[in-house]
Amino acid sequence: MKKRGVTLLLAIFISSLALALSLGIFTIIFGELGISGTSKESLEAFYAADSGIECALFWDIKQQAFSTSTSNNISCAGNSFSVGGSLLSIFDLNLSSNSCAHVRLQKTGSETIITSLGENIACGLIGSRTVQRGLEVKY
Repeated sequence: MKKRGVTLLLAIFISSLALALSLGIFTIIFGELGISGTSKESLEAFYAADSGIECALFWDIKQQAFSTSTSNNISCAGNSFSVGGSLLSIFDLNLSSNSCAHVRLQKTGSETIITSLGENIACGLIGSRTVQRGLEVKY
């Protein structure tokens, strides 16, 4: 008669152990999903920054659009901007509803510096999970 509760106690112990193991695995999987989502957003921001650099390089090197004496119109990814006419040109390249690049081109004597900051959200929006990546080119 003294052994009747042992089976119930053993069942509760095994159920508790299985529940604890399941919660641990769920926590690990949930964390990994968060990391993979952040990686995707980081890549979007990086590619946006790269697009901004490529746009500025093309218009500066191939077309000489960033002249310090005259203002010119350029077009990248369906966006048009007026640039040049001074040592500093700044424009925002809205690539899609998911990414944006803030581009800054500065001419200092014999050196040109292009800085592009890419974001994983559209230009002008503020998000709680905004990721920003930047690239800079000097030549």
